[in-house]
Amino acid sequence: MVIMTKAPSFIHTFYVLSGLAILSPMAMDSFLPAIDNAARGLNTDVGQIMVAFGFLSAGVGVGQLIFGPLSDQFGRKPVIIIGLLLYILSAGLSASVTSVEPLFFLRFCHGVAVASTMIILRAVVRDLFGLKQGANLFAKLFMVLAMMPLIGPVIGGHLTVWFGWRSVFMMMALSATIVLIIIYFHLEESLKSENKRAMTPRILAVSFAEIIRDRTFVVFLLVGAGGYGGIFAILTALAPVMTGLLNQPADIFGYQFAAIMVGHLIAAMMAARIVSKIGIKKIVFVGSFFNLIGGSLMLGFAMAGMTTIYTILVPAAIFLIGFALSVAAMTAGALSNFQHMAGRATSLLGFLQQCSGATISITLGLTADGTQIPLAIALTGASAFAFFSFVLLSPGTKLRAD
Repeated sequence: MVIMTKAPSFIHTFYVLSGLAILSPMAMDSFLPAIDNAARGLNTDVGQIMVAFGFLSAGVGVGQLIFGPLSDQFGRKPVIIIGLLLYILSAGLSASVTSVEPLFFLRFCHGVAVASTMIILRAVVRDLFGLKQGANLFAKLFMVLAMMPLIGPVIGGHLTVWFGWRSVFMMMALSATIVLIIIYFHLEESLKSENKRAMTPRILAVSFAEIIRDRTFVVFLLVGAGGYGGIFAILTALAPVMTGLLNQPADIFGYQFAAIMVGHLIAAMMAARIVSKIGIKKIVFVGSFFNLIGGSLMLGFAMAGMTTIYTILVPAAIFLIGFALSVAAMTAGALSNFQHMAGRATSLLGFLQQCSGATISITLGLTADGTQIPLAIALTGASAFAFFSFVLLSPGTKLRAD
């Protein structure tokens, strides 16, 4: 493997890594409008397709524990090539299934592959650029990533209407193939040979034990688990409610989902400026409170029998705004005491958050009853868990960044 011998171009690296940035949200968001159609096509109920979404989330969590240590030992490029091949294979085979059971396994594998894109993107930026340039590149890549929840459901909705739900998986496989070609020819190995290191299971276990004993990490982990639980409740159950209960066409739902993501994107853009003024703890409180308002509103409307496009989408939009305001601060708070093992702490945090999302998704799939009530209960429960965990447990926590 050839190691880079001169400083990489910032612009070149941005364009190469942009492909990786779109693959993670594509695997999740673009399939949302197709959930109801896929259930009919596989002669199963919508709940089973929602369970498959939970397996995707579980795969992302497991993959975060795998690809970080592997890339530290063998380098970034060979690991991302393997991850992209798995992405292509799992998405392509998902387009050919004739029953829902194989989809569980394939979506899990797809999630593992998605984790590789997330891990390697962060690792390459950290390898190649200093703190200031790296932060600048991360910000630009985040904008690419943040646009996908606006574009992905629209594309997925139209593909579903025009060509059927299988075409969404084919689009994922084709996109990953293009990214693989770009990576193979235009991304050189960024990890120097002298920096490669083996990470044994014993070292990982000792590190994880140290991390999980830190009170600050645990508090922000609990807040993040509730937040991610609510996000996956929306990702899993919103589409079946809109396309099933409210009979919205798949392509129209794509635009509706994009519309509520606009507020999420604006809040994410504002979050960095706000946190610099009020601090991590206050913005997490504000964001968690917004989450609770959104969940409570949806539950209140559901209990009152008020089932309209607006009583579903407006509370979801409020939750998404709250999550966007607080998610970066939650992550920073959890990792604040672990600069010496940031990679391992990030992997553990991501794994546990994705496990929360997988649990919510699978539970919603198993309890789906054709109404918005399970979604409303899950969103309210996750929001309340996050908010009260922070209010009750955050006093006394210390942030090294404060």
